[in-house]
Amino acid sequence: MTEPTIHLGDIAHLIVAPGPADHKYSRGVVGLVVGSTSFPGAAVLATSAALHAGVGMARVLTDASVQQLVLSSCPEAVVVSGKVDAVVVGSGIPEGDDEDIRERLATLPINDQTPVIVDAGALPLTPTLPGAKIITPHAGELEKVAQSLGISHESSHDAALAVASQWGVVVYLKGHKSLICTPEEVAYELPEASHWLATAGTGDVLAGIMGAVCASQQGSPVDFDSLALWAAASGLIHAEAARRASRDSGDGEEGPLLAHDVAQQVSAVIARLAKG
Repeated sequence: MTEPTIHLGDIAHLIVAPGPADHKYSRGVVGLVVGSTSFPGAAVLATSAALHAGVGMARVLTDASVQQLVLSSCPEAVVVSGKVDAVVVGSGIPEGDDEDIRERLATLPINDQTPVIVDAGALPLTPTLPGAKIITPHAGELEKVAQSLGISHESSHDAALAVASQWGVVVYLKGHKSLICTPEEVAYELPEASHWLATAGTGDVLAGIMGAVCASQQGSPVDFDSLALWAAASGLIHAEAARRASRDSGDGEEGPLLAHDVAQQVSAVIARLAKG
């Protein structure tokens, strides 16, 4: 296993403050195929995180009832299809809702250079989805994928590498020390994050951040190395936002945090990075 080799300072160059000529489209548009009547909060969390990460626009494609919840929390969100520079799919969607996922994705203009972050209920569909993919399983989800592919392995590290290779994707294995694998190698092991992140909704926040970071890199070459770096950057931003949220809730000491508090702290992390 590699030692942590990447920190916030190493990814600051990816976060650029907008200039006088920028507009919502030049800052990146993320599509969010997220949320369901079973898990409506996931759509709110992913959308809030993406917007706080500085993306120019968040297009949220979800159930009508969930749309109203998203708009009540994030009136900046757009709930119609159109141009996208990156897509998040699966957060808050139960496994097995395949037709729903495909129908929503079909309305978005996705090509093989569009970063697509695949989470939660969309993970089993990964080989059939369009785009240049980053998958974001936790250890249990990765184990399920590995078993479905007939992959035998001695560790989650080995499973992540094997799945990345077999599916031709970047794997972001979520955990207290998240691991990012390309089909060729372990690209990054992130520093240990706050253990208070082990709570519902924080994965949806990570997905929203990742969608925003990828969307903001429009015009950059999209390859495994780039996707792995953008995924690592998202994880570091997520971890720093969690650290801030945890200390706020604990009055200076690390304490219990809520996922929406993590999303709220993302803006401060982005501002720090954009300042250089």
